[in-house]
Amino acid sequence: MSQKKIGANRAQARKNIIINIFAKVGVMILPFATRTVIIYSLGIDYLGLDTLFSSILNVLSLSELGFSSAIVFSMYKPIAEGDDEKVCALLTYYKKIYRIVGCIILGIGLILLPNIQLFIAEGTKYPSDVNLYVVYLIFLSNTCISYFLFAYRSSILVATMRTDIDAIIELVRCIVQYGLQLLVIVLFKQYYIYILVLPFVTVAINIFRNLLIINKYPEYCKNVTLEKEEKKQIFSKVKALIGNKIGGMVFTTADNIVISAFLGLEVLGKFSNYNLIFTTVYAIESVAYTSIQPVIGNLLVTKSREECYSIFQKLFLINTCITAVCTACFVSLYQPFMSVWVGKEGMLSTVIPMLFAVYFMVKSIRRLLFLFKEAAGMWKDDFWKPYVSVLVNLIVNIVLVQIIGLPGILISSIVAILVVEIPWETYVFFKKFFEKSPKQYAFLFALAILFSGIVALICGIVAYFTCKIVAYPVLRIAVLFIVCLLLGIGSCIPLLLKSSWKADINNIKKQT
Repeated sequence: MSQKKIGANRAQARKNIIINIFAKVGVMILPFATRTVIIYSLGIDYLGLDTLFSSILNVLSLSELGFSSAIVFSMYKPIAEGDDEKVCALLTYYKKIYRIVGCIILGIGLILLPNIQLFIAEGTKYPSDVNLYVVYLIFLSNTCISYFLFAYRSSILVATMRTDIDAIIELVRCIVQYGLQLLVIVLFKQYYIYILVLPFVTVAINIFRNLLIINKYPEYCKNVTLEKEEKKQIFSKVKALIGNKIGGMVFTTADNIVISAFLGLEVLGKFSNYNLIFTTVYAIESVAYTSIQPVIGNLLVTKSREECYSIFQKLFLINTCITAVCTACFVSLYQPFMSVWVGKEGMLSTVIPMLFAVYFMVKSIRRLLFLFKEAAGMWKDDFWKPYVSVLVNLIVNIVLVQIIGLPGILISSIVAILVVEIPWETYVFFKKFFEKSPKQYAFLFALAILFSGIVALICGIVAYFTCKIVAYPVLRIAVLFIVCLLLGIGSCIPLLLKSSWKADINNIKKQT
């Protein structure tokens, strides 16, 4: 590849990062406004209904099985080589797969229809003016539309490094969708019209994206048959990806179904508000990590194992500092923010935000190891890990929710990560790639947990007394945020100053 081409790719990567971050922030802020209006205009039960049906359909979307990732990965080489015929063949095959997936989701979705009330805890209430079956069918149609209407074409934007375009389209979709939904709630206070906005916006955005891609990439619009050998290669990739797909689904959607089935829609609605804050912070943080994965991949193949391990240690230190500051903010700001946003009626006990803080800390510290393992392409080496993790999570989930209620949902996720995922990933990557004892990472991980926990505890104590001094809620949040940043960053500075991480970070910058 020429230096000019490499330079253009780097410039595009930087552009993608900036636009994706801004778009991600926009996409995640908008739901807060919509949820606020729903809570105060319709009620928390409606949010629970939204979350439940979205979760059920996310489970059904497992039938996609990771084909999108496999297809995109298969496109990189032919696009780089200018093999338009191959790209067209992959897209044609992907279109057929997506239509089959759409039919599967529709079929299973309709089979579940008569029993949909079983997913709501017996004896708990749901909105009396709503027909569950009609609402479910609207959600089901919205999910299926994308599989039949050109959604497969978005893979071109990913494969050609134009995720900035896709991010902008997604931001436009959110602005239009949430804008219309807010208008409907404020003017009509009608839940049916509110959810009918979903399929109409989905149709419009899919058609718009298709026309844009056809105009920008006319060379990829022919129907070409893919060879059988290529199909076999794609299926082999899918076999390795399905585990991660299932694992990700359980940690995000199965919990919601269990909450609804055992605790009811009202509890699910409240929990989903807390979870929105968690996922928003984690997703914004993820943009930066995802953007450096190709750089890490390059380092892993161009540097020695010792150099890679040195860089891993320095990045781990930075990751720990980021985690400590974010965890401190979770501990100190969660409940004060919720009291302003949803009011005391919409709040859960203090145990829930504390468990969310622990969950975030564990996931965030583990993130770097997972990033390195993925960049090294070692997803086959822990093939069974997601399945074992899912099993542990579901068993602990269902048992604990019946014993201790809602806290059991988060504890099960924390247990699955600490007992299954981290030990397994550590053994695979440290033993097979770094060729070092996994005990070295276990020691690093324990220190990171201890450091983050101490910083969060100190900020939590300061926050407790600050809440007693500052009476005005919004001012209290602002003061707590500043205090958390100052204490958190102040605690991290001595660690960073004592390390020699700057040289390694400069090396990474040169790669980008």
